[in-house]
Amino acid sequence: MYLKTIKGVDYHLFDNEKEFRKEYPKEKINTDWRTAEEGEWTISDDGKILTVLKKITVNKDSKKKKEGVRTLLGTFFTNSSTPMSGEPKKDIYRFGNLKKKFTTHKEKYFAKLVAQGVDVTDAYLHSFDTNNKDYAHQKSRVLLKQKRIRTLVNKEVEQILDELGISKTYLLEQAKDIIEKRDAKDSDRLRALETLMKISGLLSTEKKTESLALIQEFKGFSRDKLKAFETGLLEESASQ
Repeated sequence: MYLKTIKGVDYHLFDNEKEFRKEYPKEKINTDWRTAEEGEWTISDDGKILTVLKKITVNKDSKKKKEGVRTLLGTFFTNSSTPMSGEPKKDIYRFGNLKKKFTTHKEKYFAKLVAQGVDVTDAYLHSFDTNNKDYAHQKSRVLLKQKRIRTLVNKEVEQILDELGISKTYLLEQAKDIIEKRDAKDSDRLRALETLMKISGLLSTEKKTESLALIQEFKGFSRDKLKAFETGLLEESASQ
C-alpha cells in the first residue's frame, strides 16, 4: 500500500483488490477508471486500487479538447486507449499515459499466455492481481488493442511456431502443393493452413506486403492462382 498526503488529506493506493478489501470490505469499486467520478475508488489497468483525485479538461475551448483524471499514478486522458498503470508519481500532474515504449513483466506474461492459446480473460486473471472476471474481460481487450502488446503476442507466437518447425516458407510451400492438387477435400486442409497463417500473423494487414513478396518467390504458381491467392489476402486485410 502507498500513502500520499495532499493538502492535509491522506490518499491511498493499494497494490491489488485483495489488499484493498482488508481495509474496505464493502466499498464499491468502479471497474472503468475512464468513467469514474471524483472521489470514487477505481482500478488501474495493472490491478491497483486508487481514488480519482480530480477530473480535468485540457484545451476546453478548442477542437483538441481532452478529458482526463488525476490520480496517484499521475494524470491520464480518458479518451486514450493507453492504459493507466505503473508506479506512483511524485508529480501527480504529470501525464502518465503518453505513448508507452516499454512493457511490464505482467504484460509480457499476459502476451505469452495469449500466444499459447489461453483465453484472454483467463490470461489477464493469471497475469494481474485481480479475481474480478468482468474487469479482466474488459481490460484484456484494452491491452490487445495496443500495438505494442499485439507485437509482443506475435513474437511469442512466432517463437512457438519456430520451435515446432513451422515457418512462413513451410506454410506457403504447403499451400502451393494443396492448391495444385485436384482432390476436393484439400479445401478443408487449405482452410486449416490459412488458420495457421492467421495465427502466425502472416495474413495480418501490417504484413500483407511481406506475404505477397514471399508468395511471388514460388515460381510454381500460375498467374491465375497467384492472383486468386493475392485477392484473398487483400480481402482478409480489408475485413480487419
